This record gives sequence, C-alpha cells and structure tokens, in this order.
Amino acid sequence: MGIRSHNFVKGEFYHIYIHSVENLKIFPIEKDCGRFLTLLFAANSIGQIPRLDRHNDLNLAWDIVTGKVKLEKPLVDIVCFCLMPTHFHLLLKETKDGNISKYLHRILVSHSKYINIKYERRGHLFESKFNSKHIDTNDYLLILSSYIHKNSKDLPSWKNKEDEYPWSSYQDFVHNNRWGNLLKKDIITHQFKNKKEYKKFVKENYQNIDNGPSKV
Repeated sequence: MGIRSHNFVKGEFYHIYIHSVENLKIFPIEKDCGRFLTLLFAANSIGQIPRLDRHNDLNLAWDIVTGKVKLEKPLVDIVCFCLMPTHFHLLLKETKDGNISKYLHRILVSHSKYINIKYERRGHLFESKFNSKHIDTNDYLLILSSYIHKNSKDLPSWKNKEDEYPWSSYQDFVHNNRWGNLLKKDIITHQFKNKKEYKKFVKENYQNIDNGPSKV
C-alpha cells in the first residue's frame, strides 16, 4: 500500500480515510452499507472473520453486540466511523503494533470482493494507498471526531440531520449506542458532561477542510 510517513504505534490514535478509485460508489445501495458495518465489527478480531454470507444485513452485527456470536480479542479500538458514497472515515486506536494495517487489509479485501462479485465488475475498488494521520493531541482527537461526525452534511438529504445518519457513529454518541462495547466512544464522550454538550461541540467545532481537520 505504499510507503507511509509514520508507523502505527500501540496506544496511539489514527484517522483513516479511504477513497474509491475514480469516484466509484463503494456502497451502491443501503444494504451494502449494512453489510460493510457488519464487516467493520466482525473483522475486528484476532480470529477468523465469521461467514457474512450466512446472515442477512445487520443480523450478524446484532448477534455480536448481544454476545450470541463470540469474537476473539479485537485488533483495534473503533472510536468513530462514517460511511459515504465514495469513501469512509475511521478513527482507530492501535492496540498492538501492526494491527491497524492487518485490520484494514481485511475489510478492504473483503468489501472489494463482495462488490466485484455482486456487481459483476473487475479491478480495484479502493485507491492503492489509504490515508492515515497520527492524532498526537487530545484537542486534535476531539476536533477530528466532530469532523467525521459532520461528514454526512455533504449529502443533501442529511444536511442538518447528521446525528440521524444511520451509517455514522454520530447517532451512537448523541442518542443510543447501537454497538455496545464494539464502539469505544468513551474516550470522547467522557470528556463532556452529557450528549447535548457533545452535540453542541460538534456543531461549533467542525472544520470544513480537505481530508480532515488541521492540528489545533
């Protein structure tokens, strides 16, 4: 995936930004978004990924949340996410050197195969090198979470309703957390008095700049 300007170090946070080739839609229909969210959590294990084709939509994800399906130790901590038509954002914490790279390889290969087979296409789905930025201050961490959670404002039908967008973790921060311990949001939410305060922070601190916020 090319040479990176930094290594992924245990205990550190990273902004991962991955774009499709030639602005291809990587989630042509909503069911594809649901399948990818399931993959996002199901692939986060040192063990094998469960067979996604044996489940419908988000059923496997719900089974993982409730404990019906057991996963082994997670590869990374998933803090925030947002899926968009041609790209997606993740805020991840490295739990062991090299795990982020392993995790991303899993989800990119799996989703590419799924889309290519389903839509009878060939070739790469994602750009050859994913973008990553090391988050080295707490202020940067908080601003980045607001950036990721406001991403869906660029979709006309979701502008000013970003906290209701189903393919983002924003609603899990300010409403009910759908994913339980699969989403490690406490590193962010514990720094605010309540959900309303975090929502206000997102509204006031979002920075509209390419590929994420500048360091603060």
